[in-house]
Amino acid sequence: MNKPLYALLVLLSAPAFAANQTAAEPEPLQAPDLVRSLADKVYLPGLQALQAESAKLQQGVDALCARPDAATLTAAQTAWRDTNTAWRRVESDRVGPLRQDEFINRIDPWPLDAKVLAASLAATPAQPAEPYSFELWTRQPKGGSGLPALETQLFGETPAGPLAQLQSGRHCGFARWQASSLARQSQILVMEWQGMRRGLNYDPTYPRPLMTEMLTRSVAGLRELAGWKLGKDEVAPPPSHFPDALAGQTRASLLASFDSIRTVLLGAPGGVGFDDYLQSRQRDEAVSTLNGRLDDARRALEALPADFTARAGEYRGERVLAQRRLNALADYVDGPMRDALGLLISR
Repeated sequence: MNKPLYALLVLLSAPAFAANQTAAEPEPLQAPDLVRSLADKVYLPGLQALQAESAKLQQGVDALCARPDAATLTAAQTAWRDTNTAWRRVESDRVGPLRQDEFINRIDPWPLDAKVLAASLAATPAQPAEPYSFELWTRQPKGGSGLPALETQLFGETPAGPLAQLQSGRHCGFARWQASSLARQSQILVMEWQGMRRGLNYDPTYPRPLMTEMLTRSVAGLRELAGWKLGKDEVAPPPSHFPDALAGQTRASLLASFDSIRTVLLGAPGGVGFDDYLQSRQRDEAVSTLNGRLDDARRALEALPADFTARAGEYRGERVLAQRRLNALADYVDGPMRDALGLLISR
């Protein structure tokens, strides 16, 4: 074939070749890419936020105990709420180190046990922020430590109020012990997660099981929100049956936990989530249904009044609707969505 004719044929075939290249389907999103993105943009930032807020809480409690007045109390209460919200954003989807009960039993034991709380109060070390005090904190029985125990000190269960309580006996030392230990525990969780994240770069077998764990814990978190956190099977539960009610934080906590699960399922801004994994496999209908269930559940939670725990019986209808929507979402994730992903959710 002469050269001019060959060159003409090449030129004529180039657009068709380019069109075929453009039309080629992109490679499906792989488990390692999904897991690394969620680790870098959801899980690790969440724990780092908890570490930062718990450090501020420790500072706030120290300032309150140095000068207990209305201003320092308000600042410490605000720091508790911020730390508690940061905690709710990670505990709803407990993956990696956070799946261990020992951490939950220290940070957020529920319900509080009045006898254990009294015993922990009596066991307050003389130097609450010293390293040995943290070791003592880790050995306390379940039911009298962490954020709920600190909530009783800052928001008060006694008629005299929190300021009078903190000015007497061991209460201020106990609050400092809990705050400093929470800050230390949060730091440890970040370091352990960072170690696990480094392992994702070297162990090719790890991402797939971790992906399954992430989905499993999302389902468990939704079931927990729909269960005891909304007073399941109780017509008119007292406020004490709801987490964070003493601080007036229950509804905000429910929304923070739900939004954390939603971010795992849909990915953080600039990252990828399970929806991207499905869409890269042409499962758009599964993503559309997931978004609809997520929106339904959030609207039901938003319909709860901020103070619904004070009149939980009056708002039983709203609680039941939220429970149904959350369970419907959990059923979908643990059923059709799981099948579309090709995962076997572990129990």
